Amino acid sequence: MHLRNLSALTRSTVVGVFVLLPFVASAEPVLQAFPRAELVQQVAADNADHGVVIGSIRRINNQLRAEREVRAAGDLLRRTWQIPDGHTADEAFRQAKGQLLERPHRVLFFCEGRECGSSSLWANQVLNFSRLYGPEDNQAYLALRLDEQPQRFVAIYSITRGNRRVYLHADEFVPETPVEEDILPTPATLLKLLQADGVLELPEVVLENAVEQAAQPWVDVLVRMLRSDVRVRVRIDGAGAPALINALQAGGIHAQRLDIGQPDPASGIRITRL
Repeated sequence: MHLRNLSALTRSTVVGVFVLLPFVASAEPVLQAFPRAELVQQVAADNADHGVVIGSIRRINNQLRAEREVRAAGDLLRRTWQIPDGHTADEAFRQAKGQLLERPHRVLFFCEGRECGSSSLWANQVLNFSRLYGPEDNQAYLALRLDEQPQRFVAIYSITRGNRRVYLHADEFVPETPVEEDILPTPATLLKLLQADGVLELPEVVLENAVEQAAQPWVDVLVRMLRSDVRVRVRIDGAGAPALINALQAGGIHAQRLDIGQPDPASGIRITRL
């Protein structure tokens, strides 16, 4: 990464913020700050070798290991805000998440609390800002891919520290060359989103009378998602819903847990928790 500090004039007007290179003009930031939040860190780098964490993390032999990550060279923007008193980390996280889900996207990984692992690892080794360290019960992380031009990976992390201060961090990463690998979310991520939002929109899952070969990995992930919580019942909407329901039943999901909905959307699948 190439580093460049703020000028003396800028440093005097933006206390507590440091910048490393401006973000590329062709890829303006997509995430707007929480109302009245204070920007406490902004770091940008071009031609960065960056890994977007899309799975659980742990330390092995004093080295950070991610279960899954997307690694590429590209332009990286990192920003951290302190959220105003009286507002929670959940509010800030949901506000940022809502902005992202309004755009064409694919969620890749979502965790909350202790299931995210060590807050110290997230703060000091993944996000490189020690102020993000706090109790592990008080954290949340979301990583997704925005399917726009240019392709962009966005990760957000929220934490309530022991002193009750709330922070939201966001990474926006634009690869120099679009990542062509078809990366699917984890079954646990899909289940958490379904439980949190009540619905999954899967525009990329296209099926006809039989399961398309390209859709089979999605079927496998959805089977694993439904197997992980046998209490979940769903309604499936979309032109490909009958084919998907047949495929889920073939994967061992009981028919009583699967309701067929409307043939809309014409392309893609919508799954609603009942």
